[in-house]
Amino acid sequence: MKRVDIAIIGGGMVGLTVAVGLKASGLKVILFEQQEPEPLADTPALRVSALNLAAEQLLRRLDVWQHLVRKQPYGRMDVWEKDGPAHLQLHASSLMQPHLGHMVENRALVAALWQQLVGSSIAVRSPSRITSVSTSSAGVLILSEQDEPVLASLVIAADGANSPLRQQLKIPMAEWDYGHSALVATIETELPHDGCARQLFSPQGPLALLPLWQPNLVSIVWSQPQERAHQRQALAVDAFNKALTIASDGVLGRCSLVSERVVLPLRARYARELIRERCVLIGDAAHTIHPLAGQGVNLGLMDAAALIEVIRRHMVPGSELQDLAFLAPYARWRKTEAVQLLAAMEGFKQLFTPGDGISRWLRGVGIAMVDQMTPLKQQLMRRAMGLTGELPALARPE
Repeated sequence: MKRVDIAIIGGGMVGLTVAVGLKASGLKVILFEQQEPEPLADTPALRVSALNLAAEQLLRRLDVWQHLVRKQPYGRMDVWEKDGPAHLQLHASSLMQPHLGHMVENRALVAALWQQLVGSSIAVRSPSRITSVSTSSAGVLILSEQDEPVLASLVIAADGANSPLRQQLKIPMAEWDYGHSALVATIETELPHDGCARQLFSPQGPLALLPLWQPNLVSIVWSQPQERAHQRQALAVDAFNKALTIASDGVLGRCSLVSERVVLPLRARYARELIRERCVLIGDAAHTIHPLAGQGVNLGLMDAAALIEVIRRHMVPGSELQDLAFLAPYARWRKTEAVQLLAAMEGFKQLFTPGDGISRWLRGVGIAMVDQMTPLKQQLMRRAMGLTGELPALARPE
């Protein structure tokens, strides 16, 4: 049997970030991932994220940022209501910043993180299918199909929104269905995106146009009722291009599909407990939010930064770890951050929910006032950049 201090289950963006952050800790760490790492393809990946400045700072300090390819900075966010008066523009320059964040392909970030584990002290089992996880006073016993058993003092569950470990531990969830699905695709546009992230709200739901590393390449996240999403997924390419061009107000000219179309159901959830029986939840295993502002991955990366710091400070290599009390402040902190962000995203979504003529007029007036009120607008931008609230030391600006 192999004895380790920490076992990380899940080799996605968040689990890998924790592993990279613990390379020099002196702790014995093992990472389990179901799939073998894939090389980054020449064609853009469908899933993208908006990394804010706090996430960028974290990745710089972990020596990952410079190895992250095809990242696209965006210095402006443009938010408006289709056929309505509401319009809001956020510019990084007003806060004396070069950009608000970067659009990156999830797969590109995963590839850069894997690169940092090559030749490191972190043991990796990939591909590896875990068959059972059982806890006792001695630790957490992890059995997999092909490898020897592992006994860990602490297990970090970074195994995704449908976390098998969370389900096994029977940790209760607060969750709700948005009643929408997201149609995700990569689009070539007639006009350049100019490094601007755009979000258009219509009665059917929001449409995000996210700039990619080529000047006429954008990723779309089109939130809409599930039936309509599947209908649009099945449209002929020409018909889809026309529908998207109209739906986007033609802001980038003609839109042309250059990828497959994927439909993803949208649910919000958070775990009522983050720690149980020597196991701690992190990232999507702990919370998922609406992709409205691309903040889900940033929340998960801040989980990772906070957990790295707590572990570095309190865990001793080879310790039996009888008491998890040192993780309690981490759990309270990260749960509070998740609930606040969930509430903020829900409030922003409701702000643009269709209403009657009077409601739309009031919304337009209110947003126009926000657009002119510098202190409030700057606060919105600081939140978008990840510079509000308490940040882990690894993610704080230098």
